[in-house]
Amino acid sequence: MKNPSTILILTLGMAFSACQRPSEHGAGEPDGDASGSSTALESEVGESAKWTMPDAMMQHVRKLEMDVSTFESSGKDDHAELSARIDGHTRRLIASCTIEGEGHDALHDWLMPFLQLCRDYAAAPDAAARSARFEEIHDALTVFHERFE
Repeated sequence: MKNPSTILILTLGMAFSACQRPSEHGAGEPDGDASGSSTALESEVGESAKWTMPDAMMQHVRKLEMDVSTFESSGKDDHAELSARIDGHTRRLIASCTIEGEGHDALHDWLMPFLQLCRDYAAAPDAAARSARFEEIHDALTVFHERFE
């Protein structure tokens, strides 16, 4: 039988790569003038501007952050439950994707490593590994807010 987390990741990967992005003026565009190559994009967004996330997408990130924060402060140890909740939020984030162009690419650049990190967290073999992956998830959410608003 296939590992459920493998099936989940494959499903998320297919959903994300096939997401339909209806045109929305202003959605996904940075506040600054980030045009040109991906290097220019990274430097512009990295230095000053942030990509705007539609509220319909941002709500999933906020809920994910709340679950991570609540888990962290509660002292709970049910990493499987948190992993499942993170998975649900990322699935809904991907399903609600409406960003186009460079903003979509920037989200993809953050999200793909984040999804791998979530897989690693779910599959962590021991408490030390889970704790390390949990901290990396926390750090990745900080990076998210450096790039998106």
